[in-house]
Amino acid sequence: MKNNSNTFLVLITLIIFSCKKEGKSTLLEPLKKPNIIFLMDDQHRFDALGIINKQVITPTLDSLAKDGVFYSQAVCQAPMCVPSRNSMMLGLYPNQTGVYRNSDGIKDENVPVKTMAEYFKEAGYETAGFGKTHWGKYKTNTRGFETRYTSEIKEDGGITMLEMNPEAKKKYDAEIADMGPGEENNLGYLGFTSKLEEDEHRDGWVTKQAINYIKKRNDERPLFLYLSYMKPHAGHNVPKGYEDLYDADTIKYAEQPNWKKDNSPHSEGVNRRDMYRTYWSKASKEDWQLMTMRYYANVTWIDDMMGRTLAALKEKGLLENTLIVYTSDHGEMLGERFYKFNKYNLYDASVRVPMLLAGTALPKNLQRNSIDNLSAENTDLLPTLLDFANIKQDKPLLGESLLSNKRNEATFAALHERDGEAAFMWRTVNYKLILVLNRRENAANYSEKDIITGEFYNLKEDPKEWTNLYDNSEVKEIQNRYKIALLNYLKKMAKL
Repeated sequence: MKNNSNTFLVLITLIIFSCKKEGKSTLLEPLKKPNIIFLMDDQHRFDALGIINKQVITPTLDSLAKDGVFYSQAVCQAPMCVPSRNSMMLGLYPNQTGVYRNSDGIKDENVPVKTMAEYFKEAGYETAGFGKTHWGKYKTNTRGFETRYTSEIKEDGGITMLEMNPEAKKKYDAEIADMGPGEENNLGYLGFTSKLEEDEHRDGWVTKQAINYIKKRNDERPLFLYLSYMKPHAGHNVPKGYEDLYDADTIKYAEQPNWKKDNSPHSEGVNRRDMYRTYWSKASKEDWQLMTMRYYANVTWIDDMMGRTLAALKEKGLLENTLIVYTSDHGEMLGERFYKFNKYNLYDASVRVPMLLAGTALPKNLQRNSIDNLSAENTDLLPTLLDFANIKQDKPLLGESLLSNKRNEATFAALHERDGEAAFMWRTVNYKLILVLNRRENAANYSEKDIITGEFYNLKEDPKEWTNLYDNSEVKEIQNRYKIALLNYLKKMAKL
């Protein structure tokens, strides 16, 4: 029996050696971890997708939706760049990170949990990041990315557009100089056809660096690749060719409520209201159509660059065992609801985001070409990816895995744009509650006594959120239920 055992061991050893020598996998070898491709853009409305709005041309994202799952009720956790992106990359809510506004940030030594990139780097992935993260006011390191290219903000250990292509960066800055802070004044929204080549744009430059990296990559580790764009955020200076895909005369644009003044209790007075209302209340139909069309053309341009990047990954063989994630950091009002532009409120056009999971490694329990109408948040993405890659959470996260169909009934978002106040949203497919409260340092200390005012919307009957039903007798019971649920959820958000 001993001799037979030795013979068996010798045979197994010879088989393993022979298969490895020939480059063949065996049942005894561990399966290679799937690659993860994380795509995102900036200020992309939830409905600016071809699968929802036939006015918009997005063949890449439409194809991913057909190959995966579209999360129709997805929301961001704070409708502005810095708090939203911190929440997404850390898997925490603003009340946990302490990053409430675009003027906030976290120093490297004070980051309370591992970043998304750090998780995957420590799990044996090669981590490569291209484009915007927007951590905030403090200078940071790459926070887990081994390869790092950014078009604007320098990270220690990364390369910027200004460093690598200073003349191109100067050309771009000169072209958008009259568009104001964030390229979001009225000219920034009306836009114009850019005179620059694609790689003289920040997003074009980032795409070029990502594709060059993919073509030259020589690493046996699984890949975590993050590609994040600055558009379709204004300004609407779209590279030539993309506007030609649209007929501006047929573009539908924002309808306005029959109001004499803004009716937005939780966000009144924010978001450069006077500047936008003064201009766009008098703007011509042609200007409204041009502005909306150029936003869509920006969307199409980003979609095209995502498509080219995925094609490069496919050619390199990097899509054969891969999960693809797509989302945006927040939405865009695009003139809706009494001439509102950009974000800084908790209405659907601002707080909802397009979200997709797709790819060859999509878990088998998720149905391809399907729509998931359950709750989904950007804070769910990190727990989802950790669940997918079988990586343990550093500290418990409130977000839920999108791979499960047993998730919260509602979604949550926060706005801290007015001094001394905080506004919180509790949203389902049918209804939305927004509460304005006296601001507390610790979210767990909020109570009913802190409520200043609120808004309540029947989203099925009033999807534009024009009719505030707050405290109406017809919704009193469900409003109270949502209020209790929201306050209870805040109590879970102890700052880490």
